Amino acid sequence: MTILLDIDGVLVTTPVWRAVELHGDGFMEFNGRAAKNLADILDETGADIILTSTHRISYSVEEWKVLLMTRGIKPTALAKINGLVALDAMRDRAAEIEAWVNGPGVGKNYVIIDDDLSINRLSSVIKNRFVLTKPMIGLDEAAALKALNILRNGFK
Repeated sequence: MTILLDIDGVLVTTPVWRAVELHGDGFMEFNGRAAKNLADILDETGADIILTSTHRISYSVEEWKVLLMTRGIKPTALAKINGLVALDAMRDRAAEIEAWVNGPGVGKNYVIIDDDLSINRLSSVIKNRFVLTKPMIGLDEAAALKALNILRNGFK
């Protein structure tokens, strides 16, 4: 099982008009409830995380593992959606997710947790595995339950 995970609008929910609080490691503070909901999904499913966030280029996979673990999030495995290292090289989120689904993700049981509406333009097969979060709420209980149901039901 795999979670394609965004950060802003999923785990970081600070409104744009407020200064973002920083954690002791220098990265943005996560919404505690959203982090717990993600941790609960991981505890139940043992899912891997594939980072889709543009923030993925700021840290190595090892640094991301530490960053997530200090916030109580312990994925079985962690990777980035692709090897890009610069913002100007990135395509839009929907294109990156579609490339993953049709490449390394073929045959995998996955869920997309993101606040990026561009994902809605993808095929219904992909959209059916998409949990849209609200940017200032993040991964709330309803979104977490939807994500769990997608992972539990696989490709039914």
